[in-house]
Amino acid sequence: MINHILKLCIAASLIIVSSCSREPVPPPEPNIDYITIEQLRAMHEQGIATIDTNIYIQGIITITPELGNIPAFVAYIQDSTAGICLTVTGNNTFSRDSEVKILCRGVTFTEYNGLLQFGDISIADQVTVVSLTPAAPQPETVTIAEVLSGGYQARYVRIENVQFAEPGTYSGENILTDCSDELEVYTRSDANFSSESLPAGNGFITGVVSEFNGRQLLLRDETENGMTGDRCGSAGMVYLTQDFATLVKDADVSTLAGWKTYPQAGTKTWYGNEVSSRRWVQATAYYSGQASVITWMIAPVIDLTMATEPYLEFESADGYDNGATLKLFVSTGYDGSSTPWNSEWTEKSFSLPPSTVSGYSQFVSSGKIDLSEYKGSQVWIAWVYDGGTNRTTTWEVDNVLVAEK
Repeated sequence: MINHILKLCIAASLIIVSSCSREPVPPPEPNIDYITIEQLRAMHEQGIATIDTNIYIQGIITITPELGNIPAFVAYIQDSTAGICLTVTGNNTFSRDSEVKILCRGVTFTEYNGLLQFGDISIADQVTVVSLTPAAPQPETVTIAEVLSGGYQARYVRIENVQFAEPGTYSGENILTDCSDELEVYTRSDANFSSESLPAGNGFITGVVSEFNGRQLLLRDETENGMTGDRCGSAGMVYLTQDFATLVKDADVSTLAGWKTYPQAGTKTWYGNEVSSRRWVQATAYYSGQASVITWMIAPVIDLTMATEPYLEFESADGYDNGATLKLFVSTGYDGSSTPWNSEWTEKSFSLPPSTVSGYSQFVSSGKIDLSEYKGSQVWIAWVYDGGTNRTTTWEVDNVLVAEK
């Protein structure tokens, strides 16, 4: 009997010891299902505001705040099906062109001025880097019209046969056109390439489609383009036009925005005149009492950065011609100073009105003066009157136009 009791005690002890030394069994890993970004966006369309299931997405980060062109808390991701804008809580350490997996449970959809955003995502808790050097993402070739249709939000795209409508820098809102449709390209002033000049030609450009009360393209950097070809639709483009209709009679031409007039000899300048409701600008040494009257009129600087076949045309007339001359000059080196004659200018020939020694001639077209040698540059155009006490001809200028052929 004692032996039986002893055996029972030993068995119980062994059970107790065995139970105390046993390793705890971890709970099973939850099942986390993969969905595409297209399926994720569809969940929002179905009315889901916050993800409450164990799912994840996986894709390539296409644009980050690294170069300053998007806010610090934003990034864009895409897979083979779609793209979406991510918002990040805490430190945004996403790396452009890396491949990541994002756990979606608890993440919320929001819309900001038409842009679907998915966040706030904690990179430390919800993101796994799959690869920092995956195969480079390839942009999808689309047209501006296709972007405008709304089907490519947050996608990395390539648009071909396009050009910027106006010269300038990347900073702010610029219009991209294929000479049929137009798309806004937006670059934040904080972007490290915002002050770079826009490409002047026609070709391709890549970027990420976004939305801010309308479609827009965000650039990853300033190098992802090839816009060196001939521009489309430039015929008839106007760079400068001035008919002096707002120039008050006897008012100095410098009262018009951007126009300048400086006397090189004497004190006379270019000023407005009006007869029978027509207004123009003129210069004369008549009644000056000055042996030499040389006065310059300079048009506002003209940006021919994107020009292909620019030309100048204007009308001129003379009155009581006794030898004073009108000459035309073009410069790319004028510095805007009050002594333009100290800069380098090139004289250009043009069609003159017939000399009229008694009364005034009719206005005559200068003809189209070719400015093609100045395309890609900023230019200044100047009209110079040269007369004096014995040469008092009045010279008149009207309807100035710089445009594409």
